[in-house]
Parts: sequence; structure tokens; C-alpha cells
Amino acid sequence: MKKYSQFEIFRFIGAFSVLFFHVVKFDNNIPVIFKNGPIWVYFFFLLSGFLLSYSYSKREINIKKFYLTRLFKFYPLYIFSLILLFKLSGKMIYHIFLIQSWVFGKALNYNSSAWYLSTFSFLIIIFPFLKKIQEKYPKMFFSIAILLNFYTYYVYISFINYSNIDFIHHAINYFPLMHIATFVFGMELSKQVKKLKSKKYYSYIVVLYFIFLSLFNQYNVKIPYVSTLVTLSFFPLIVFLILDDGIVSSFLGNNFFVYLGSLSFSIYILHIPMYFLYEKYISEINNYENFIIFFILIIIISNFTKYFIEIKYYNFLCKKYNV
Repeated sequence: MKKYSQFEIFRFIGAFSVLFFHVVKFDNNIPVIFKNGPIWVYFFFLLSGFLLSYSYSKREINIKKFYLTRLFKFYPLYIFSLILLFKLSGKMIYHIFLIQSWVFGKALNYNSSAWYLSTFSFLIIIFPFLKKIQEKYPKMFFSIAILLNFYTYYVYISFINYSNIDFIHHAINYFPLMHIATFVFGMELSKQVKKLKSKKYYSYIVVLYFIFLSLFNQYNVKIPYVSTLVTLSFFPLIVFLILDDGIVSSFLGNNFFVYLGSLSFSIYILHIPMYFLYEKYISEINNYENFIIFFILIIIISNFTKYFIEIKYYNFLCKKYNV
């Protein structure tokens, strides 16, 4: 099994949940987990912080290579997603430079799901510096991780009742500084989990916890989904999966699930422009038949973009810039 491959299926589930949340507006009786598709964005931030810190725990970060390889991984497909929208405006400059989540009122323009990429780019930029702090001052970093999450939760709870005001809605949902806490928590989690030993019986805990998480999302409607509590709810899933030496991780790391996970970025970044084009030129998505056709189309296009844009341009740019 490839390293970290057990997480790939959850990337796909997350991307699908966000797509479902944005596209299926004709059914009011959908599962709560899909009604709250954005909670998976917190999972992406948490997992990114965890895996980056985990993978660089025993090696130095080459700043140039680190920045360029990550930019080359997502930027070509991101630009393609903007081109698909056929909207030319001076406001696109925010999106070309991936600063839309910093500018109030711009986060959801054009490809609205790309606000995540804008925020993630900021987290990638600061990661090498955060890693230095974590290595040099581990106790202070641990305290910072805890305090940041308490502060983020406090800010969210304090302003959630005013989220109908555009400025506040942007500030608590899309502003990059509101997501540092989740990313830093993921980094700290990777450090702490190294102190634990892998066990085969964690497979059973993974299954039980996933059932609990599904029920939690289905029946709990009181806890705010966009908050530190969402981050905490994903903790056990990541910990038990990384430590599991049993059948569950082997099953989750099978080739088909890894393949689905490899399509997750394409699905996430392309579903908004494709939704716009589908409803404009093919049909309104007002039933599950049209949704299934749309989803199959997204899978086909994601396969194409994976090989002919993501992989092709990544290899080309890495070779060109010698990274």
C-alpha cells in the first residue's frame, strides 16, 4: 500500500460532498452531511497540515522546490477552471493571483469553490516558517495551536448571529486567518501521533468512529458545523487511520479508492464552472437523473484534466524550472 493512500478515499468523499452541496438544490431531504458539505474543507486543511508536517518531519524543506512544486500541482488546472467560465473582468486579477479570500466581497466571484485554494496558498507559504517554529519551540507551538483554536471558536461563536452581514460572513468563513488554527492543529497532531504505536485493532476503532461520525452529522443540528468542533471531530479518524496496521487501512488503500482520490482536486475545482456550463447549454439540474448525468460528466472530464493538465503541466514545469 502506498504511503498515506488510506486517506485518498476521504479526499474524494470530501470533494463529492462539496459538489453535492452546491449542485443538489432540488431535494430538501438530503443527509445532513451533504447539507453541510463545507465541513469537508476543514478536513482538507487539517489533513494538509498533518501530512505536510508528517512528511517533512525528518527532512529539510527546500523553499524554492517546495513552493514551485506545489504551485505547479494546482495552478494550471485552476487557470483552466477560470477560462471555462468565460468571464473577463478586471476583478479576475484577484483570482489570478489567488488573493480573493483576502478581499472582502471577492471570495465567491467566478469559481466560488476556489476561495479554498486562495486560503490554502497562504497556508503553503507560511508552512516552512511554522515548521521551523514547531521544531525549535515545540512547547510554544503546542500552546499556539491550542490558543488559536480557542480563539477561532470564540470569534466564530461571537459573530455567527451576524453572519447575514456580508463582511462578517466573509470574515468568519473565508478569511485565511480564520483557517490557520485548523492547519496548525493538523501539524501538531502529526507530531503527537509519532509518539504512538501502530496496532491492528485500530481497524475496529476506525469503523466504529466512522459510524459515530456519520450519526453525529445526521442527527446533531445544534453544534455549529463551521467551527473548531468540526476540526476536532476529524481528529480520531486521522489518528486511527495513520496508526492502523489492519484490514481497514488496507481496504481503504486499494487501487480503486486511490484512483478516486486522485480525481478529487479536479472534481473540487471544476464542478462550479461545469455546473454553470451544464445548466446554460444542456439542462437545469432539477432532479437526480440530471445530477447523475452531470456527475458522470465531471468524472470523465476529471480523468482528462488529471492526465492532460495536472500531470502533463506539472512534469513540464518541474523540468523547465529544474525542481
